[in-house]
Amino acid sequence: MKPLISIVVPVFNEEDNVGRTYRELKRVTAELDEYEFEFVFTDNHSTDSTFQKLYEIAMTDTTVRLVRFARNFGFQKSVLTGYRLARGAAAIQIDADLQDPPALFGTFLQKWREGHDVVVGVRRQRREGRMLHQGRKSYYRLMARLDGPHLIPDAGDFRLIDRSVIEKLRRIHEPHLYLRGLISSLARRQIGVPFDRAERLHNQSKFRFGALLKLAAQGVLAHSSLPLRIAFYVGLATAGAAAVLAAFYLLLAILNPGSIPRGFTTTQILILFGIGLNSLFLGVIGVYVGRIYDQVRLRPATVISDAVNFDDPIDEIEQELIRM
Repeated sequence: MKPLISIVVPVFNEEDNVGRTYRELKRVTAELDEYEFEFVFTDNHSTDSTFQKLYEIAMTDTTVRLVRFARNFGFQKSVLTGYRLARGAAAIQIDADLQDPPALFGTFLQKWREGHDVVVGVRRQRREGRMLHQGRKSYYRLMARLDGPHLIPDAGDFRLIDRSVIEKLRRIHEPHLYLRGLISSLARRQIGVPFDRAERLHNQSKFRFGALLKLAAQGVLAHSSLPLRIAFYVGLATAGAAAVLAAFYLLLAILNPGSIPRGFTTTQILILFGIGLNSLFLGVIGVYVGRIYDQVRLRPATVISDAVNFDDPIDEIEQELIRM
């Protein structure tokens, strides 16, 4: 019996891409005749005709399974839901813009056959500004130092994961996800496959600079207590500097009485500096406390409003998504 492979495709406002993406995925997978394939599209509440076009495709092809969310839950949760809905022995996630090449499916599956439970595409080249490129490289290496060597530098979301990893993802309920790091931490045998990323043909990337910064912060907060440690050491250094300054003023008052300038300038600066530091540190702690609060509420990662080519009703699908 041929193993079933799930192709997970998160979409948001991709009306110009979904038809081309579907045709290319079908063409590539038709050449891999030793496998069977299903295509899981997760529509993150698109505001254009993306869902309608995918609905029309799904009506003519039962291997296409489609869900639409009740609102936009973000890219990470869209991908996670796609993995949880996947029925295959392995799942491959690819973006709808096809900047990541479906032609690598065969290589991914060969590495999977060799015993690797996570096979991730590693970007050699991508068309972007020099500063953004260097920023990405520096960030990936920072994350590797923070979270460990299992994080492959320059690896993106284009990956294959084994059924065993999917089952682990089903038992994890984190409201603030950084899937790249999480999946790498769950892998037993991970390998990277280098490739050159193509240029996007239609529309613009949904990951603008602000979204990239948010994703970067998500990765640091989800996989490291570095901000808390930085706050501790900065606070310690500030306290040490205040002690040195106090000793200096005391010594100056003893050796040269009356030399200290009158007024409240120094006092006011120190007070304002201390208030600013306290506000900063409380803000850092508040971010972590807020994440703990979101975690204990155990709200569903996504809410599905429409499902196509699923045997179960939506309520049962959502119950299956959160099973332990």
